[in-house]
Amino acid sequence: MAGSEMSVTRCFRIAARSVKSSVIAWVLSVTLGVGVVTAEELVNALDDGVTMDGFDVVAYFKQAAPAKGNASHQVQYKGKTWLFDSEENAAEFSARPTKFEPQFNGWCSYAVSEGYGAEVDFVKGWVILDDKLYLNWNEKTKDEFVAEQASRKKRAAENWPAVHSGLQDGSVELYLHKDEPAEGISHPQQID
Repeated sequence: MAGSEMSVTRCFRIAARSVKSSVIAWVLSVTLGVGVVTAEELVNALDDGVTMDGFDVVAYFKQAAPAKGNASHQVQYKGKTWLFDSEENAAEFSARPTKFEPQFNGWCSYAVSEGYGAEVDFVKGWVILDDKLYLNWNEKTKDEFVAEQASRKKRAAENWPAVHSGLQDGSVELYLHKDEPAEGISHPQQID
């Protein structure tokens, strides 16, 4: 009898975890606007499907500064809308999106290196290393990522498949700026 009670209890625990994961994935999709979560890509985007809080990813490379894009210069990529501040930047992105897209689909690089997910500061948390765009929770986290870049980039690349999967099914922690009001970062973020 004890064995069958243990099996029933174990089944209930497994079912509860499955329900919990489904609820977390649903909350994540509603909160972050990721829509239907697929096994292919989970990109950091607003509720309306705009990535990067509307910032132009090409501008980080060409202008070495964040720039807001606008709806008249947009590209659909990975099921999301990417905005650009010029037709030229939109065309460059269309021709080579993998050159310009942020690492880890726009999630915090430092967090991914630690095995969890986090939103990013598009204004002060970005850095280009080895011709790749890395985004981070805030400026301090970016500085830590840069200071330890060799090990951080390696660990983030190793962790990304599990973190990506965990973001999809709700099994990894996700830190949101709205839960840390002292950070002073809200989304969509604006240039100060």
